[in-house]
Amino acid sequence: MKSGPCFISLIDHNDRPLLIHVAKSENREIENVFKFNTFSNIALDYFGSDLYEWTNTSQESRDIKDLFQLEGVSVYGKLIKQTGLKIVVGFWSSSEHTDETLENVFGDISRLYIKCKFNPFLNSDEDLMEQLQKKFDEKF
Repeated sequence: MKSGPCFISLIDHNDRPLLIHVAKSENREIENVFKFNTFSNIALDYFGSDLYEWTNTSQESRDIKDLFQLEGVSVYGKLIKQTGLKIVVGFWSSSEHTDETLENVFGDISRLYIKCKFNPFLNSDEDLMEQLQKKFDEKF
């Protein structure tokens, strides 16, 4: 089974969803789209929870947290401390996703976000989200 993410969510520092990207292979079924939107909202509770030390600066602490597993989807999250950006990624639990895979996927998402965010030709948040959607479609 493919080890790529089934959905990617970007959430701003005010807990407002910027983008919820559903992989092309998954967006044919409307139930999956709704499910992934719900999982993105559930993940916000974990970012606000005292169970996770999101602001810990220790190098030993992993930045990527295993948030929850529900309906066959493993959901992971990462907080970009400098900007408050929250990245939420879901993988099918039956797919193989090692720590290295997680690091690579979250790294790719961060790099794509930065490239699009600092593109001088994008004038609005809508342009940014449209560009990110295209880049995520190409990459994932």
